[in-house]
Amino acid sequence: MAAKQTITPCLWFDNNAEQAAEFYTSVFDDSRILRKMINHDDWPGGKAGEVVVVEFELKGQRYQSLNGGPSQPFNDRVSLSVTCKDQAEVDRYWDALTADGGEPIMCGWLKDKFGLRWQIVPEAFFKFVNDQDIEKSRRVMQAMTQMVKLDVQALTQAYEGQP
Repeated sequence: MAAKQTITPCLWFDNNAEQAAEFYTSVFDDSRILRKMINHDDWPGGKAGEVVVVEFELKGQRYQSLNGGPSQPFNDRVSLSVTCKDQAEVDRYWDALTADGGEPIMCGWLKDKFGLRWQIVPEAFFKFVNDQDIEKSRRVMQAMTQMVKLDVQALTQAYEGQP
């Protein structure tokens, strides 16, 4: 039996929390909108009848998106990390999250069209960098730092000591 989630990340958006939640639930399988909280009165960030918070799930993990306004934009200090089973999954998430104004960064990081940072990481990377052989781990880390989108084949070659 899975443990009940008691800590839920709340993501502060610039009055597009509903659009963000709809976008993210379209990108990830096993994802859905759980509920929308509507404010019944005018408030400093909006008018009565507008969505204030959207609660949603991405692959079983709950999140909240908040229409908080533009005063606190996302930055590099927080990102969501997605572990991918293979290169096809890396490519699918990378392409979806960089579409329509998203931006590649470095080392598997990207910024989506809402400004939220993500790191898209193949599970092989974690196996490689945690190897007992420090030289293998070092080569993989060096290869990763030269990449924008992570490349499983190139990481594997670095791990195996191939040029």
